Amino acid sequence: MSGLHLQQGTSQRLTQVMQRAIGLLQMDHADLAGFLIAEAAENPCLTLTLPQADPDTDAPDRTDAERRTLPGPWRPAFLGSGDEIDTLRAQADGLHAHVARQIGLIFRDARARDIAMIFLEHLEPSGWLGAPLEDIARQAGCSMAEAEAVLTRLHEVEPAGLFARSLAECLRLQLEEAGELTLPMARLLDALPLLAKGDTAALLSRCEVDAEELAALVTRLRRLDPKPGSHFDDAPELRRAPDLIAERDELGQWHVALNSATAPRIAITPHGGAEHRTALKEARWLERTVSRRNALVLDVAAHVLSVQREFLEQGPVHLKPLSCADVAEKLGVHETTINRVRNGLLIQTPRGMMSMRAFFARGGTGHRDGSHVPAEAISARIADLIAAERPDKPLTDQQLATRLAEVGLRVSRRTVSNRRRMAGFPNAAERQISKGREE
Repeated sequence: MSGLHLQQGTSQRLTQVMQRAIGLLQMDHADLAGFLIAEAAENPCLTLTLPQADPDTDAPDRTDAERRTLPGPWRPAFLGSGDEIDTLRAQADGLHAHVARQIGLIFRDARARDIAMIFLEHLEPSGWLGAPLEDIARQAGCSMAEAEAVLTRLHEVEPAGLFARSLAECLRLQLEEAGELTLPMARLLDALPLLAKGDTAALLSRCEVDAEELAALVTRLRRLDPKPGSHFDDAPELRRAPDLIAERDELGQWHVALNSATAPRIAITPHGGAEHRTALKEARWLERTVSRRNALVLDVAAHVLSVQREFLEQGPVHLKPLSCADVAEKLGVHETTINRVRNGLLIQTPRGMMSMRAFFARGGTGHRDGSHVPAEAISARIADLIAAERPDKPLTDQQLATRLAEVGLRVSRRTVSNRRRMAGFPNAAERQISKGREE
C-alpha cells in the first residue's frame, strides 16, 4: 500500500510541475513578468530584471539565445522596395494628421490652438513630447502657465499617453483614461526604477500590497503602451509593447527576436543554509523553464515567419494557409503546444503590430494553379480593388468577383459580399454616395 501512495504522490507532483510549465507557455511577456515578480517576492534566490520600454533608453543587447535568423531565400536590402522606411514615414505622417484633427476639435480659442500646434511640431513618432516645456513656451511666445494649460488639454488626445514627458507620465495617462489609477498603482508608477531592478521587497513595502496583488499590478502596467504614437492606428488590443520583433538587417536577412525591452530576465542568487535549499532548486527550475519557453517561442515564430515571408515583404495578399498542425509537425512538438504559444503574443513587423494568431491563415479558396489562398488574402485583394476603383463607378460585388477570377481566384459573389462587409466596406451604391460627398 505504501508503494501505491508513493507512486500517486510522485505522479501528482510531476503533473503539477507539468501544469506550471504549460502555464508559462501560454503567457505573453506581461503575464510572465507578473508571474515572476510574485515568485521572486517569495523566493530569496530568484532575482529579476524587468526592463522598461523607454524611447530615450537603448534596449539591452540581445544574446544569440534571444534571436533567430529566418532561413533563406533572402534578397539584399538594396534590391528591396524600401517598404520599411515608407511604412515608418506613413505612420509618422498619419500620427501628426490624426492629432492635428483632434486639436481642431479640442481647442476653440485661436491662441490656444496655435500653441497646441507648436506642441505638435515637437511630437515624436513614439508619441512622447520631444522638447522641454520651457523651450515650447519660448517658441510659442506664451507663459509657462499657458503652456501647461494647453499641455493638460493635449493629454486628452486619443490614444491616451500622447505628449507625455516621461515613461511614468505616459503610463499614468493611460491608467487615468481607463479609470484604473488606484493608490497602489500610483505608488508603483513612482517606483519604476525599483520595478526595473526587480526589487520585490522594496516594491511590496512601497505599494503596501501582498505578492499576488503586486503580480496583478505589474501585469496590468506592462500591458500598457509605452510608445502610443507608434501604435495609434492599431486595434486597441494591439496597443502595447510587442513580445517579439521581426526585422530585416542591412543585408536583407530577416530575424525575429524577443523584445528585450519587455522580456523578463532571471538571475539566480544562491544563499547558504538548508533553509534555502528548496528555494534555490525552485529558482533554478524557473530559470530553465523560462529559457526553454523563450526558445520554443522563437522557434515557432521563426518558422511561421519563414512561411509568411512574402507577406512581410509584399503584404496581406501573400498570406499562406498555415495551421498549428503544420508547425507542430515541422518542429516535432504537439499541436496543442503550438496553439498555446501563439495565443496572446504580439509581433512588431515593418508592416505594423501583428498578433501571432494572424499568421495562422486559414485556406479560403482555391487558385487555378491548385494552391489555396487564405480568406485574409482574399479580403486584402478586395480592399486593393476597392481602393483603386473609379469614384464615379465603384465596383459591384459581381464585378469584384469577376476581377478576382481574372487573376485565378474563383470566388462567388456571395463570398465577395461577405468578405467586403467583414472588411468594413459598404456596397457599391453606398460607396458612390460617400465619395460624392467627399468631393
